[in-house]
Amino acid sequence: MPTPNESQARGAPDEALEVCDTDSEYGLGVRTLRARRKGEVIHRFTGVVGPELKQHSLQVQPGLHISETSIIGFLSHSCDPDCRLDMERSELVALRDIPAGDLLTIDYAETEDVLFRQFACHCGARTCRHWITGRLEGPNAEGRAYIARPAP
Repeated sequence: MPTPNESQARGAPDEALEVCDTDSEYGLGVRTLRARRKGEVIHRFTGVVGPELKQHSLQVQPGLHISETSIIGFLSHSCDPDCRLDMERSELVALRDIPAGDLLTIDYAETEDVLFRQFACHCGARTCRHWITGRLEGPNAEGRAYIARPAP
């Protein structure tokens, strides 16, 4: 595993993945330009590993986060994601078949103990948690208020 602040070469860009505007309030996401099969390694990632939690970083292990990645820092959240991150192997893996043109999603709570910023979720999954936190933190004051509000 890289040491903190060690930079790794990003390698050649993945021509079959595109960082794009999601046309939503959530900003950027990652779209696959070709169909993917369940279990397929979609992307192998590198970046800078260090102790700082940043907006587009992902937790490698407790106290270490990877940033300055070309793809994974822009993956969208879903409570029923189509991908998972294998942080030990530095791979993005398909959880099911994914058609070309789809946005790739992960569950942020699967890799993050604490999020850079908690947020309301509108992913539309049947299992949507509605307020997204890291796996070791409860909802902050904004989240508690959001959860307590009456359903529309």
